[in-house]
Parts: sequence; structure tokens; C-alpha cells
Amino acid sequence: MRGIFVLLTIFGGVFAFQANAQCRISFAERANDIPTYVQNGQACLSDIPDGFTFDETLEARFAERINQTRRAHGLPTLVYRTELRNAARWHSLDMAANDFFNHQGLDATMPRDRINALDRTLLTSLLLENIASITGNFDRDTVVERLHTGLMNSPSHRDAILRDGITHFAMGVVTTDRGVWLTELFVREDGTFDRPVPLRLEAGSIIRQPATLRRWSMSGLAMMHGDDADAFDLPEEGWAMGRVPEDLQGKIDLTVRGEKAGPQPNQTVYIHFHGPTVEVRPAHSS
Repeated sequence: MRGIFVLLTIFGGVFAFQANAQCRISFAERANDIPTYVQNGQACLSDIPDGFTFDETLEARFAERINQTRRAHGLPTLVYRTELRNAARWHSLDMAANDFFNHQGLDATMPRDRINALDRTLLTSLLLENIASITGNFDRDTVVERLHTGLMNSPSHRDAILRDGITHFAMGVVTTDRGVWLTELFVREDGTFDRPVPLRLEAGSIIRQPATLRRWSMSGLAMMHGDDADAFDLPEEGWAMGRVPEDLQGKIDLTVRGEKAGPQPNQTVYIHFHGPTVEVRPAHSS
């Protein structure tokens, strides 16, 4: 049977899941605020709509193939990050259900948005995404061989798979009677929050959110609108504690400021990582 496969790559409180939340997979029915977005995603991921299947066997096969390829090129193998899988599965399901193929979702979300929404502990300075799909009915061996070979034959996808500096990855594979959709996510795990970040924060509130960093020392909590240039440190209220600005509202990433000794004597360098997105609401709002 003939098949078609396509590939793309890109570089790149209250925390409660409502058990009775209804999966709204149609783009037209979705809300975009962070609590609703995450709860809807979790509902669809825990009870996938009829006609769609998450293929754990294929996910494991793609992960194994990637690490085999990295070993063959003298690169460290990657650690599978289970918390990252939801973002990969959600995008594969979204593409399959809403009939599009792109890194940007119909809701305008990009890979970083999905990771920051659905992985509630990750702190990273590097993330990449490959997507691929194949149309037709094929056995798993054929799917893995065709999609992985196609990715490796494409310079940008190959660069993502063989990127130095990434440490963790996750796969999301959705199958239907029409074909297979694959999302591969790669990150450098610079650290993790010790517990999931709340979905909502109240303006003016004090938050305590300890984190463990690798190769950096945590100097305090921070927030950022997408890019490090827009990051700002929160007023300290104690170790791993900060106060949310009174006038802040809307979606923003909660992160930390990492510091370490610089290349020159008495020099300190710092970084703000990408972290989970929260919805900041006015004080005393419902």
C-alpha cells in the first residue's frame, strides 16, 4: 500500500485536575486560559476520543531508535521524561483530530507553550520538536523505519535528533484508521521544581516553589513572558519564596533565576529558564 509521510522540525495557586472534565478535542470548542487548557488536555489524554489510540509500543520503538542513532554517532543517550509525554501526545492527537500538520496549533500554541502548560515541573533552556506523519495502514516496523529514516534524511530533523546538549526526550504517537502522527520532544533538563506548579496564582500572593537545578544554583523565583529578555525576579519572601506583583494579570511563566561563577574572576553569570505557565488573576477573584 502506498503511503505519504511528512515531516517538520522546530527549535527552539490552584493545581487541580477535575475528574469530571469533558474532553473538547475540537479546536472550536476550546478555551485558552491555562487552567481550562490543561484540564481539557488532561481529560483528552486520560480518556482519548473514539477512533484515536495512543500507541505506547510505537512510542518506545521511536525512543529506542533515537538512542541507537545517537550511540552510533558517539553521543550520549537521552533519558525518557514521562512528564514531557503529555505535551507530545496532545499535539499528535490535536493534529490527527483537527486535520492539520504544523508546529503551531490552530489555537496558535507553539511547542514551548504546550510543554510549559502540560509539564508542570520542567525548567529548561533548550527545547526542540520534530513532527512526522504517515498516511495508510502499515505494520509498526514499516512505520518506524519510514518515519525515522525520513527524519534522519532531513537536515533540520537530523540536527534535532543529534543535537548536543539535550538530555531528555518524549514521544507522542497517535494512530487512527487513516494513519500515524508522531511528535518527538527534546529538552535540556536544567532543573525541575520539586512539586507541580499551580495552574492559578493570585496577584499579590506569596508563593513557595523550591527547585533543584543542575549546573546552576537557584537564587530566587522569577517570571517571564516567553523570552529571557522579558524575565523579572520576584521580590524575595524567604528561600524559594516570592511575591507575585499586585498589578500582574494573565498568562506568564513561573521560573527561577540560576547563577554560577563566570569565566572571569569574581564574575557571576545568570539565566532564567523556561518554566510552567500559570494564570495570574486579581486578588480575591474566583
